[in-house]
Amino acid sequence: MRVLDEDLMERCRKGDMSAFELIVLRYKDAIFSFIYRFLMDYHRAQDISQETFIRVLKNVNRYKSRNNFKTWLYRIAVNLCKNELRYRSRHKMLSLDDPTVDIESLAGNHFVPPDKAYEKKEMRKLVKDAVSELPEDQRMVIIMREYQDLSYEEIASALNCSLGAVKSKIYRARQNIKNMLLEAEIHKVAL
Repeated sequence: MRVLDEDLMERCRKGDMSAFELIVLRYKDAIFSFIYRFLMDYHRAQDISQETFIRVLKNVNRYKSRNNFKTWLYRIAVNLCKNELRYRSRHKMLSLDDPTVDIESLAGNHFVPPDKAYEKKEMRKLVKDAVSELPEDQRMVIIMREYQDLSYEEIASALNCSLGAVKSKIYRARQNIKNMLLEAEIHKVAL
């Protein structure tokens, strides 16, 4: 039987580091993936993922068990991502992300015919580029919904906004992605 996150946090509050290790194991991949997809910088995503869990541990006594742990965790990650973007805009930093890292290839290695693999890779790149072009608020909600599979309610809680606002942002993000993909396809045909 799976131990509830809230029970693990209670054990953490009492100093049980093995409970904290279970939380990290349970969420580290999802949190890293979210941050990486949002920032598009592999090394900063690693750093901010670690910082997210450090903040969980530092704030273990502030966590209230009536809150959903998963949304509390994502709220920490979201705030750290926003801080990173503010820092970047103030310092006009260029990403030193390693473009050779393909996050999907880390998940598994299944054989796909070369032509299909190429088409799939091209489509993933187009979608990834479209998502990266979205305004920050739309990019964040679409990553949380489509890549992290969070519910609308969990996203609203993590972002501390209304359910209607989340639905609206997701709708606009999907429309913008659709328009960008159509534009890319028209441009490709014109060549």
